[in-house]
Amino acid sequence: RLLDLLKSGKLRDFKPSIVVLDEADEMLDMGFLDDIKEIFTYIPVERQTLLFSATMPRPIQELAKTILKSPVMIKTIDDKNSTNHDITQVYYVMEESEREDALVRLIDDQDPEKAIVFCRTKLEVDGLTMTLVARGVSASSLHGDLIQARRNEVMSGFRKGTFDILIATDVAARGLDVADVSHVFNYHMPFDSKSYIHRIGRTGRAGLTGTAITLITPREYRQLERIRQSVGAKMEYRMIPH
Repeated sequence: RLLDLLKSGKLRDFKPSIVVLDEADEMLDMGFLDDIKEIFTYIPVERQTLLFSATMPRPIQELAKTILKSPVMIKTIDDKNSTNHDITQVYYVMEESEREDALVRLIDDQDPEKAIVFCRTKLEVDGLTMTLVARGVSASSLHGDLIQARRNEVMSGFRKGTFDILIATDVAARGLDVADVSHVFNYHMPFDSKSYIHRIGRTGRAGLTGTAITLITPREYRQLERIRQSVGAKMEYRMIPH
């Protein structure tokens, strides 16, 4: 949208002195890298530029060389992608038809103070939220289809403890910062290790401990094992409580 406005000449006085490019690797994954490069041709050369990225693949490194001048690199984690040692990571195996019931049992068993449940799609978020609320669970949903005012309302309620469980998609939870999340549930396996690290990193923050629970079917075990090896995580197998 910004590129369209710049090309049409509707932003004639567009001369920012500070430019922030956030989630650069996500922009790359979504295919926006060329658009970003073109946007920078409209921005004054004399500026301060800040680039934030969870990972630094080669295309992002090349972009940094192009748009940054005498940059200072600040790393918040070591070179190897790894998970927080303050997070207990466990997984449970069940059949696909048992997934919803397994989550309800685990919520009853764990009795989380504040938890995030990650789903793959907004339809799944809405369906699971209705199911949990109908079973008496204090929950609310967060996904990209919600208007910004509603998203702000949901996040405010989550931080204040108006409800205990936030059910969200990965996109909606990018950058989500709530210090006292006790549990993260992966209702479905994330697609890659980067998403896994991002998800479970929502707990075990600010010096607190946390628990990350992943639900898998027998067919998904190989995918879990690949992620486990990639991030060097210790994941404990447990039985779903009856």
